[in-house]
Amino acid sequence: VILTLLKVLSEECLKRKIAITGGETSIHNNLNGLEIGITMSGFIKKQRINKFKKGDVLIGIKSNGLHSNGFTKIKEIFGKEFRPEFVRPTYIYSETILSLDEQFNLHGMMHITGGAYMKLKDLLGKEDIRIEREHKLLPQKIFREIYEKGVSDEEMYKTFNCGIGFILSISPREAKRVILKLNNDGFKADIIGEVTLGTGKIKIESAFSKKELEF
Repeated sequence: VILTLLKVLSEECLKRKIAITGGETSIHNNLNGLEIGITMSGFIKKQRINKFKKGDVLIGIKSNGLHSNGFTKIKEIFGKEFRPEFVRPTYIYSETILSLDEQFNLHGMMHITGGAYMKLKDLLGKEDIRIEREHKLLPQKIFREIYEKGVSDEEMYKTFNCGIGFILSISPREAKRVILKLNNDGFKADIIGEVTLGTGKIKIESAFSKKELEF
C-alpha cells in the first residue's frame, strides 16, 4: 500500500512540477491505521498581491463533494459508517488556475479547504464580500445530509466547502470569458457574489436555509 501511494504521489508531483525534497517517518502510539501528512512550500513574486478588489465579482468553481476537509465532524456524525463520498478524490484546480492567470487579470483567489470560507478574511482589507445563494453551484447531497443532522448554518460554512471548491475575484468585464474557459476545461463555474466597500466582513446567504450569515 505504501509503495503504491508513493508511486502515485510521485507521478502527481512530476505532472505538476513539484519537487519532493524530503520526508520522515513519525511514530505514534494512538493510530489505528496509516496516516500520511504532506506540507508544501512555494514562492511568489513579492510585488504580486493576492487580494479581493472592490467592484470585483466572485466566481466560484464547483467542488465534487467533501474534498479533503471537515472529516473530524464527519466522524463525529457518521461514526464508522462508510460512504463513497468520503473517499472521492479532491478536484485539483492548479493547471486551470495557472492558465487563467496567464490570460486574465485575476485579483484574488482562494482554495476553499481547511477553515472553509473563513480563509477569505485573509484577502480582505476595507472590503466586504457577499456570497449569494442564487447561482448554479448548489451544495451536493452529502452537505444537506450533514446539515439535517443538526449542524448549524454557521458551522457548515466554517467547516465545509458546501459545493464550491475555489473562488476567484475578477473584474466584471472579464467574468464571462473566465467562466467559459473554466467550463471548457471541465469545471462548472458561476458568479456567486461580489466585493464591496466595507470593514473586512464575509456575508453569506446560506444555501441551506436562506439565513443571512456574517463573519
